[in-house]
Amino acid sequence: MAGFEVHPRLLEDCHRLGRFMLSHVLLHRNAGLPWFILVPEVAIEATELHELDPAQRRALEVEIDALARFLKPALGAQKINIAALGNLVPQLHIHVIGRRTDDPCWPGVVWGNLPEGPEWPAAKVTAIADRLAALHGLQRGRC
Repeated sequence: MAGFEVHPRLLEDCHRLGRFMLSHVLLHRNAGLPWFILVPEVAIEATELHELDPAQRRALEVEIDALARFLKPALGAQKINIAALGNLVPQLHIHVIGRRTDDPCWPGVVWGNLPEGPEWPAAKVTAIADRLAALHGLQRGRC
């Protein structure tokens, strides 16, 4: 989509991994837990899930499911949290977060509670993106 850009706040907080068919795939920089963000490339006016057309909504659900299926075996998640909040960043984006009973926020919410932690090492970011590409069709370099 011409003129589409991922919101700068999301880019400050995340690594860009690539693209699914509809969404840009980001990984939160804090390696305290695996926190992905999908940013659907849709009209800027769509800031809520219900504002997507049915085909976009189905495509986004497929992408959310792909990340959720990836999180358990690839990154050891025991529980998957999925949310579309948008209180600080108005651009439509979906959080897909892998949770474990030993993560720094368990059992509470992640938002505003994730302590500063180390960033994902560059090699791990690349490995995650490569595995998403192999298993779920992530397209590298299409950001």
